[in-house]
Amino acid sequence: MIRNFLILLCGSIILSACNRSEDFFAQEVEAPIWTVDPIDSVSFDNDEGLVNIHTVANANFKGLKNPSDFLDISGLNASYCHPDVLYFPNKFNGYKYWMVFTPYFGAVGTNQNSKKFENPSIVVSNDGLDWTNPPGLNNPIVNAPFPKESFGENKVDPIQGFWSDVDWVFLNNQFYLYYRGSFITAQSLKGKCVLTNVNFDRLKQDAHRTIVQQTSTDGIKWSNLNIAFTSNPPFTPKNDHLLSPSFIHNGNQFLSYEIELNLNPKNFKGKGPSYVVRRTSADGINFTGFKDSKLVNFLNKPWLKESPLNSPWHIQATYTDGYYFLCIAVGDVKRYTSDLLYVAYSRDGLNFKVFRKPLLKNNAYRSSIFPMGSTESLIKMGAIIGNKSGEFRYREFTLNKEKIEKSLN
Repeated sequence: MIRNFLILLCGSIILSACNRSEDFFAQEVEAPIWTVDPIDSVSFDNDEGLVNIHTVANANFKGLKNPSDFLDISGLNASYCHPDVLYFPNKFNGYKYWMVFTPYFGAVGTNQNSKKFENPSIVVSNDGLDWTNPPGLNNPIVNAPFPKESFGENKVDPIQGFWSDVDWVFLNNQFYLYYRGSFITAQSLKGKCVLTNVNFDRLKQDAHRTIVQQTSTDGIKWSNLNIAFTSNPPFTPKNDHLLSPSFIHNGNQFLSYEIELNLNPKNFKGKGPSYVVRRTSADGINFTGFKDSKLVNFLNKPWLKESPLNSPWHIQATYTDGYYFLCIAVGDVKRYTSDLLYVAYSRDGLNFKVFRKPLLKNNAYRSSIFPMGSTESLIKMGAIIGNKSGEFRYREFTLNKEKIEKSLN
């Protein structure tokens, strides 16, 4: 009898320990008590015009040049997705605007074959409207992975890994480019990586999604890959989506923001369909794991007035003059889409207020805002507004620092 009781007790302890080990939460941050309303008087309507990118999307696997896998995506063939822009007022290598994006939507489409076109591409401009490849660079900077380098997402779709969700930082005369590899084998990624123990340690097993990094001093020649983090623990809940990671440097450290879907009650204590997670890193490659990361607070969520199903779907971060900004594409994430576009602002990078007026009210997708200069009282911002039709539009707007400061007190 005692023996049976001890066996049962040991079994209960083991089961309890296993259940506890499944609890895997990012850290919640206590929100401040703010009495001042968010700003609602910013005008986002200074639309400069439609963007035209004079480049060719290339879906060929490395070493191949099949004509059917080249597509001119300029003009009416616009197929632009997921922009991130860096602005150099005094020009960098002859250009003020540098943008990374991926060809998708529009003429490229959104079917299974479209994934092969969604490769990181870099273009430059001096007016924000007309863009071209920087001299010496042939897009994309990385080809689509071969099917043999991929594994299946499910039992229905063909096996084809793909890249997506590009973002970058410019620091100390160097570009740090990040993007997501989906359903690409760890063995394949090892062959594309810088040979370090850290990279190999993060590639011990396949991950549904892997955030990779490349660096460049001129925007033309790029290093081999480094592995920042993956969709395996301890970096994130197993097989979560690692959506739209965005990276900044605040003068002290790198920070990344990403969207994680609320797929398991053991990962998020709230009931929201998605959350914004913030990681930190001293070097831009070794970021905090999920349990040491923090959840971002939004003190207001104007998108809920449009629909209670709305939640952040894609995100882009920027930092200037001591302020953090998030450009948030919001929609019904259970349908894997967005429709509205908002801008949020913060002093600490964790507690944000959201401008009540959206940048775009419908058909919105991941977009990019970027600082263009500032005075003692004003911040001039540019914006590349992306939509689900494959078009980009260029806008500019100005923010009043005094209004922001009063709102955040």
